[in-house]
Amino acid sequence: MIKIVEYIGDKTLHALSALNDIFYFTFLCSVSMFLPSSYNPAMRSVLIKQIYFTAIEILPLFAILSILFGTVVIGVVISVSVEYGLQEQMGSIIIKFVVDEFAPFFTALLISLRSSAAVNAEIAVMKVNKELNTLKEYKVDLVSYLFIPRIISGILSVTALTTLFAIIMLLAGYVFVFFYMSFDLHSYKMLLLNAIELKDLLILFAKGIAFGFMTMLIPIYSGLQAFNSYTAIPISVLKGMVRLFISIFVIEVLSLLVQFL
Repeated sequence: MIKIVEYIGDKTLHALSALNDIFYFTFLCSVSMFLPSSYNPAMRSVLIKQIYFTAIEILPLFAILSILFGTVVIGVVISVSVEYGLQEQMGSIIIKFVVDEFAPFFTALLISLRSSAAVNAEIAVMKVNKELNTLKEYKVDLVSYLFIPRIISGILSVTALTTLFAIIMLLAGYVFVFFYMSFDLHSYKMLLLNAIELKDLLILFAKGIAFGFMTMLIPIYSGLQAFNSYTAIPISVLKGMVRLFISIFVIEVLSLLVQFL
């Protein structure tokens, strides 16, 4: 019995210590983002490269997926709305599903699988190769040079791509509406414009910022936890991705609670 209590106590202390570390790291990065001194030329150079890697390179694939999902998903939403006699609420249903939920969530998952995993592995390799120690020896601020550019690029990229994803999905959805319900473009446009509210746009941007922040913060933190061994790199990436997916689902659940409570 004593061993069980000791085991539970040890695990609890370890979890609280890890939680304290990540909260401190989050606080440190958040504060540094608002310091003018963080935005030096080296930081801006890294930021531009990171935005290109995170948001620009993925645009062709992103556009194709947006069109495919827009046609199929909105088609399903419209079919269900018609089946249950909800034609009058169809515009609101499309906006709520696409703008408030699907676009931010899917964009966060896509960026996580591509950019977040890469950032996690990059930081872990630098930790194992002692490159981070070398930068410290040369008095390079790791937070402003390595961490902040990636976090800001995550926020900007996810928010921009979420907005783009929602727009392309809504436009692609017109293809299904045209063939299924013989809607003209003007009627479809007015259906969406009459349904969308300021609250929907605020939710879109708020989720984009929250998801973007987490898609870079957690991989960076996980990469820093890698031990001085190459075998620790895949373990670090695995743990980082698990933590990231959990945080994405937590943000999504909290968002739903805030909207409907």
